[in-house]
Amino acid sequence: MPPPSARRTGRRGRISVVVAVVLLLLFAAYLTVTLRYELGAGNSWAHPQSFSDSSAGGIREYRYLAQPGRTIEYGFSIANRGPVTVKLDEVVDHGGFQYSVDRVRIEPDVTRQGVTGFSAVPFQPIDLRPDDQVFIWVTLRFPEGAQVSGPCAAFWFDTQSVRFTALGMPREQRVPIGHVIRVTTPEADGQPCAAYR
Repeated sequence: MPPPSARRTGRRGRISVVVAVVLLLLFAAYLTVTLRYELGAGNSWAHPQSFSDSSAGGIREYRYLAQPGRTIEYGFSIANRGPVTVKLDEVVDHGGFQYSVDRVRIEPDVTRQGVTGFSAVPFQPIDLRPDDQVFIWVTLRFPEGAQVSGPCAAFWFDTQSVRFTALGMPREQRVPIGHVIRVTTPEADGQPCAAYR
């Protein structure tokens, strides 16, 4: 029969192994939840002031002209469908040399007030509880002398990059905005191209 001190040492060793395994499993679960956590498109929509729009297959497309010195504004809602509260930290500017994000505004109470644009305030980080959503307005600017491609060139996007924090871990994600934004350069005389009228 082993002495009592050996039994205590063996018991402590087994407890240490169990604690280490439990901590490892908890850490793996934390990483899985935070690295897979995603925000989604909300269910509140705006009708941006575009020069034309169309709908195909249930997806709405809003079209804008890219002219130096001009701004365009579009809106979308972001929803937190997951089980934990996250902090929405930033709407990311990936415009590059052709355009930049001029301003970002937020309407935090869209579920009760609806989307008006009148109650929007400058964006500040906000906690987004599970099953909650916020509405974001983004204004893009095409600077004077911008390197805009030739007549009738276009680019489009249907997601917006945002940064958020889930369970203390910073994340960046392209969130679906629920519609397509298409930006086209005008004809040589400044009019919308025939394909986009």
